[in-house]
Amino acid sequence: MKEMTYHKDSKEKAQGIVEYALILAFVVGVAVALFNSGGLADAIGKAFYEVSETINNAIDDSPEAKQKRMQNTLEEGLKNAIRDSRIIMGAGDWVEIDAQEKFNDKKGVNAYVNGGANLGSHTLDVGGKGKGYPGFVGLWEAAQIPNYKVDVKQDSGWVGVRIVANGDGQYSVYRYKGDEADVGTVSKKGLYGNTTTMKQYEDGVSTWDGK
Repeated sequence: MKEMTYHKDSKEKAQGIVEYALILAFVVGVAVALFNSGGLADAIGKAFYEVSETINNAIDDSPEAKQKRMQNTLEEGLKNAIRDSRIIMGAGDWVEIDAQEKFNDKKGVNAYVNGGANLGSHTLDVGGKGKGYPGFVGLWEAAQIPNYKVDVKQDSGWVGVRIVANGDGQYSVYRYKGDEADVGTVSKKGLYGNTTTMKQYEDGVSTWDGK
């Protein structure tokens, strides 16, 4: 009985040490981020994100798990932009943002990202810049995802999230992934602009009521 109590106490102490270490890492992260960025809200967000990623990677650091977490981030950004009317779509319109293996040095981006939308739309409005597709830089600006969440090179290939407006406030949410280092090569194949033919990259689809 005494030995069992010892093991129990040891486990509780070990758990306590881990919890204190995580709190310390968070506090240090906030301090470093504050020193570097000067913004309290951004600093806390970045520190919290980095600690969360450390915990998530300790649980599962496989490429598949990291890709799912990235897709969650992309989906949340697009949904928030639609809820707040930073992205307005008519029935049939779609928008997509992607994280990829290749660094994209396009002016205004400079991160491992890409994106697209249906060209020639007369109802799509991104960021209040008028009707039509403003380029994927505009999509990322509308999504307002902090740089520290997306400036992450994918271990291999690319992952993306596309939201299609079905009308009456209903949407379809597609998750994609592919082996190409640059999702732009998919566009050159003539696939990127067509949701139907993009099914070969599909990694899950769901419906969303816009709320």
